[in-house]
Amino acid sequence: MNPDLTEDDTRWQAVRTRDAAMDGHFVYGVLSTRIFCRPSCPSRPARPENVTFYETREAAREGGFRACLRCRPDKPETWAERL
Repeated sequence: MNPDLTEDDTRWQAVRTRDAAMDGHFVYGVLSTRIFCRPSCPSRPARPENVTFYETREAAREGGFRACLRCRPDKPETWAERL
């Protein structure tokens, strides 16, 4: 398991429960596919050891990830005003 992910990590809990309220606060990248998603993405859940979190979608792109075609995390309407 990724040492940054614990059952107490609110980001991981948001991904596991597909919490749409957390969309716009962060994205997560899946190392095995090199794709980044919103917390509410309906895709198959990633294995915890393959997940890394990013504050912004730009940071995820700089990390070598591309946007998911299912949840479209690169669309502006999915992001909070602060980003």
